[in-house]
Amino acid sequence: MSTGTAAHVADIYARSLLDLAKEAQAVEAVAADLEAVAALLAQEPDLEAFLASPYFAEQTKRDVIRKVLTGKLNDLTLHFLCVMIDHSRGALLPGIIARFRQLHRAYQGYEAVTVTVAQSLGQDQIDKLAQDLAQAMRAKIDLEVQVDPSILGGIIIRHGDQMLDNSVRGRLTRTVSQVANPENRYKKTYEDRYQ
Repeated sequence: MSTGTAAHVADIYARSLLDLAKEAQAVEAVAADLEAVAALLAQEPDLEAFLASPYFAEQTKRDVIRKVLTGKLNDLTLHFLCVMIDHSRGALLPGIIARFRQLHRAYQGYEAVTVTVAQSLGQDQIDKLAQDLAQAMRAKIDLEVQVDPSILGGIIIRHGDQMLDNSVRGRLTRTVSQVANPENRYKKTYEDRYQ
């Protein structure tokens, strides 16, 4: 399965689980369950490999999940894991959990914002940036910071399908474009003056 297909399937499963959790009024319980499963997978990498392995029957995998997690998870979460295994999606569990986290945060009213900077930021700088962006957007945000030295300086902010490129590289590219295409520069000047 290609990476794009795997991400698409993980998205479908995560959305389905969130919808079921909403209907059952168990969103927070399911979210907590998935965090517990993620912690278990981190502690026991062999379990993740076992669930992803094509050499074990789905029945065997389901029996292990039931034995390990019955009584520890909400019934909805446990049933979801078993259905996922029945459909040979055990290898997608980490991706499903990651996508559910994103959907859960959006459900809680958080908006995903990605910023790209040229150099690593300290935690104080990240916290301040998150606070400033949240105030400017008047929203709760989940901030992801990426480092790309090729932007030379400044910042690129992405939110949904919008992007604000205030990087040094972006400003240089726009300036070179204006110099190389003077008709665009004059058109812009005309529009600024007369409209």
